[in-house]
Amino acid sequence: MKKKKLNKVTYCIVGMSLIFVSIGIVYYKVNYKVPLKEYTKYALYMAVLDDEICRNELEGIDIDGKEVVFPEKKESLQYRYHLFLEMNKGKTKKQIEDEVKQLEIRLQESRNYENKK
Repeated sequence: MKKKKLNKVTYCIVGMSLIFVSIGIVYYKVNYKVPLKEYTKYALYMAVLDDEICRNELEGIDIDGKEVVFPEKKESLQYRYHLFLEMNKGKTKKQIEDEVKQLEIRLQESRNYENKK
């Protein structure tokens, strides 16, 4: 009789442990953050994409009689890099990859726009 009770308790403990481990794995997958090296690589790539998009779409356009002029690429990229580092804090790898894909599509559209000029 005691053996049956012990088996039930053991199965209950094992079952509860599996549930907690499963919850932990799901929580980790949902909230997994990007490693620092990869995070900075994405920020730089996004900065380059964004800079090129802006230059394609805005450079040389007149706004209120003033021509849009961009600073040197080095200065512009440095500012954008820090901006994307700040903007991507707390995002998961999937969220960042989705944003990169959107920027790549937008870059392609801006190149098509530039070719039509």
